[in-house]
Amino acid sequence: KSFNEPIMGDTKLSLLLLLSTLALARKYLSHWSLLWIKIYFTRYKSLHKYEYQYKAESLNAIKGASNLMNGPKCSCKVEIEVPQSCSYILRTTGCSLSEVVDMDAEGNPVFGPAPGSDAFAAAMEKHPLKVVVEGVYDVKLYPEEDESMTILNIKRGIVSALAVPLLEEENNKKMPTIHGMCKTNYIVNVMEDISTDITLNRDLSKCDHFIPQRDHTSPLALISGMHYPLAQLIRSSQTCNYKFDNDKKHMISGACTENHILVPFSHKWVTYNTVTNVGKQFLTLLEVSTYNERVFDHNVANLKGLPMEAAEDKSFVQDKDAPLAVLRELATLSNGEKRAHLFQQLVSMVRGMKAETLSPAIPEALKVSGPLTYQVLAQCGTPECSSAIMQILRTFDNSAFEVDAVVFAMGLVPNPSALLVNDMLAMARYKQSKPILYALSNVVKRFYKAEGKVTPEIEAVAEFAVAQLGDCTGDKEQNFLALRVIGNMAAAMGAASPALKSAVIQCVNEPAASLEVQQAAIQAFRQTPVPEEVLLQVLLSDASPLQKRVAAYLVMMKDPQPAELAQLAAALPIEEDQQAKSFVISHLTNILESTAAETQEHKILDALQGNEVGTVMDPTKFSRNYKIGSVQGNMLFEGTSYLPKEVMLEMTLKAFGYNVDMVEVGMEGKGLEPTVEALFGENGFFPDTVLKTVSFVSDKMPLQVNEVMKRMIEIGHNLNKLVRDLKAQESPEAMVYLRLLGNELGYLKTNEMEKMAYSAGLMIDNVLKMFPTDLTIPAPHAPAKLISIT
Repeated sequence: KSFNEPIMGDTKLSLLLLLSTLALARKYLSHWSLLWIKIYFTRYKSLHKYEYQYKAESLNAIKGASNLMNGPKCSCKVEIEVPQSCSYILRTTGCSLSEVVDMDAEGNPVFGPAPGSDAFAAAMEKHPLKVVVEGVYDVKLYPEEDESMTILNIKRGIVSALAVPLLEEENNKKMPTIHGMCKTNYIVNVMEDISTDITLNRDLSKCDHFIPQRDHTSPLALISGMHYPLAQLIRSSQTCNYKFDNDKKHMISGACTENHILVPFSHKWVTYNTVTNVGKQFLTLLEVSTYNERVFDHNVANLKGLPMEAAEDKSFVQDKDAPLAVLRELATLSNGEKRAHLFQQLVSMVRGMKAETLSPAIPEALKVSGPLTYQVLAQCGTPECSSAIMQILRTFDNSAFEVDAVVFAMGLVPNPSALLVNDMLAMARYKQSKPILYALSNVVKRFYKAEGKVTPEIEAVAEFAVAQLGDCTGDKEQNFLALRVIGNMAAAMGAASPALKSAVIQCVNEPAASLEVQQAAIQAFRQTPVPEEVLLQVLLSDASPLQKRVAAYLVMMKDPQPAELAQLAAALPIEEDQQAKSFVISHLTNILESTAAETQEHKILDALQGNEVGTVMDPTKFSRNYKIGSVQGNMLFEGTSYLPKEVMLEMTLKAFGYNVDMVEVGMEGKGLEPTVEALFGENGFFPDTVLKTVSFVSDKMPLQVNEVMKRMIEIGHNLNKLVRDLKAQESPEAMVYLRLLGNELGYLKTNEMEKMAYSAGLMIDNVLKMFPTDLTIPAPHAPAKLISIT
């Protein structure tokens, strides 16, 4: 791939734009990984070293429409050292990188040195690649810790080119390749003592791991996620030819050609008006010599497979001055076609910048043009650009609402990176607001799921969470927020920090902690295992409040063990708290009547040993669990209150064999009766404001502007009245939360609602002050009138 802008100018750029659909489906550097294998490394003998000359190229073209081509070419000397049987050390030296700079009179591409050639050669030569072959098909790679994915992918292609297949029919129906298992057909061209000349053919489009690698696109794009359907419009095939030494059996030459055709712009695979990419690899044996080193050291923790992985698509030449020059030029233009072209060029250049190059360029870019800098970073879509946005946000005032809003939105990105986790953690240390902490937890949750392991970034977040939680005896609101956030990313935190898990368990029964903090500590284990005695102790304790007991019960029932169910079944008939008993009976009854919980049903039936669960009690007076199809809900009453103390509703969708948590909304509170009266009573906010407004809209069409303003003033007064009514009550406490697709987006408490109502009233008042006292506005279908706004 060219690591700078195309050299052939606008004509070449037009060709690249036509090929943009192909670029969505296949990363550029993947074309060096063109030859796939079924390994037969016994051709390479122990204690020998084999030297080959390796060449590869990847050319884009539109046959029949233009004779132009573009693309990269690389060349390396490759050494294979064989210290032990089935263990190999691959070294690449003397590499060079070139690209198409012109076309000769016969229509053949002319190559010239690429700007990043020296950096490419140094990266290829820096580390050897250790290869182990186990059995017939199992190829294991052990790169060094700091080997970039781009370089590793190129070396994967070289490993593949050096390997040759077995010729037994049963071993060639499905063969492992860089695209997964691929059906391979072969022809023996020359047969001496062994097959000395063979040809292989594969339809790469049919390989089971032929998966498009997604490039960075604008997060603001209206249409996204098209990389997979567009990849189905590409047809890929491969033909390889190998020649072998008849006596020593090793490969003396190999050549592979891989064709990729974009079907919508082609005509029945003919050679006219066909959008293509043609990749070629060549291997030529230089020398075979003895090798006396028997040591083969490799780091098992760095294990990688043969299939190619998504590579970091960054420029080898890192330069901040070139993008800044384009930004300065763009800032001087007011309009015109050149402005759009320069903006796209600038976005492409910024996407190729690494964090260490982009970060120091941000202050200079903001001085040139703040609005243009924001637009470029928003359209960029790389982790480095997200990091730059966070860098800018940390310069804002700590109380700025914009910081919370932007960070929370960035926490919802679908493919978080390690860099984004670090940036979110830095922002959380800078400002511990609810939106920022929730954004951090959502990013960590998805990052852990994608990685499938604990990383240093996740461990750093766990350490931060331990410090935030403390011993649960500090500020009640801060502890509650910390536990809700920890619970949202509990799977990652539980795996990363036993100390954090112990701290949360301590909060469950901490006497100095409030009930809501204890309950939040229990609910934090919804996604991670917890010692069974912790939950059982809470569940079977008559002294524990109802909400706390039900929370422990629901967490336990996520994965109930036989011993837990046995104790529950024994305690249920003698339970004195009728509210707790009613809820458990209704929940167990719903499980037993469900057709989707067969495993749980058998566990419960075994625990009951033929005894009845119990009779479901009056749902208008007693707590219970509801389940209708994919929708489930809980309603908890306390004492003789006519309002439930806790209400929860969730919907789970079963699709493709998986249960997907679609949405969950819940409300918890106490002393809500006065608050409900203030909101929905005869003279409450909603009847007094909303109903009057609806009546006004029905009766007064078309609207008069002065009447609209009066209604806005009335709403402002009613909001202030609502706040006064709420403050006059005996401190009602309520909390509403929302989860979407398993991610908790946040919660809202009564005191926060009061602040929001007060802020809304102030906002309306400030909006009205923006208008002059007397304003002339033409009324609909009437001459201009003087409308007085007071």
